[in-house]
Amino acid sequence: MRLTITMNGRQGPVSLPLHYQHLLQGLLYRSLESERLATFLHEIGFRHGKRSFKLFTFSRLVGRHEVDRGKKTIRFLDDFQWHIDTILPDLTEQLGQQLLLRREIWLYDQPVEVKSVKMDKVEIAQNTIEVAMLSPLTVYSTYETIDGKKKTHFFGPDDDVFPHLVELNFRHKYEAYYGVEPEERLMIEPVHVHHRHRVVTRFKDMYITGWLGHYLLSSSPEQLTFLYHVGLGSRNSQGFGMFRLISE
Repeated sequence: MRLTITMNGRQGPVSLPLHYQHLLQGLLYRSLESERLATFLHEIGFRHGKRSFKLFTFSRLVGRHEVDRGKKTIRFLDDFQWHIDTILPDLTEQLGQQLLLRREIWLYDQPVEVKSVKMDKVEIAQNTIEVAMLSPLTVYSTYETIDGKKKTHFFGPDDDVFPHLVELNFRHKYEAYYGVEPEERLMIEPVHVHHRHRVVTRFKDMYITGWLGHYLLSSSPEQLTFLYHVGLGSRNSQGFGMFRLISE
C-alpha cells in the first residue's frame, strides 16, 4: 500500500539539509505506534543469508523549493508531499493512522502540519511497465583491497553488471519475504537515463551514488507489484529505489 502524505510548515517554509533522507527515515520509525514493529524493522528485518531487508521504501520530498548550494540546504516553500510504500500491511496501517491522528510532526526542529494522508492500493496487471524513479536507484558491490580496506563500487545503468545486480537484489528480497524463489526473471532496461540523472547523496557518514530516470521492467505482474511496494535496488529503507508508473 502506498501512502502519499501532504505537509506544510506551520511557521512558514521548511528548511532542511540537502541530504535529509536520514531525517525522513527517523520520522518514519518514530511514527510507528508499535515499538515491537519498529524494533523488528530497525534491528532484524527479513533475512536472506547475512542480509536484512526492511521491505519498505520512500521518496524524496516533492514540492516547490529553493536550494542554497552554499549553505547546503533546501527550503520547501508551501505544500510538499512524501510517498511511502511497503508490502507490510501493519506498517501501512500504523503510519497512516498515527500521521492522521497527530496532524503535527516535528521535522528538523520545525513544526509541520500533516494536511492529508492518501492510501493507494496498486496491483500491476502487465508483464512490462515503464517507470520513473522517485528516489535514486542504487546497486553496488563491496570488496576488500590488498591492504585490507573495504571499498564500495556503485554501478551505473550503462554497466553490464547493473541489470544482474538489480535482479539479484529483487530475488533476495522476494525470498526473504515469501520463503521461496521467484518463478520468473526480472529484466530492467534504461529508457531515458542521462548523466544529469546521476545523484550522489550522503546518508549519515556514507556517500551513495544512485540514478533517477525512466526504465522498462519486465517480469510477472505479481512480481512487479511486489517490486512496486518494496523498491528497486539496494538501501530502500534509506530512501532509495522508489518508482512510479509512467501511466500514474
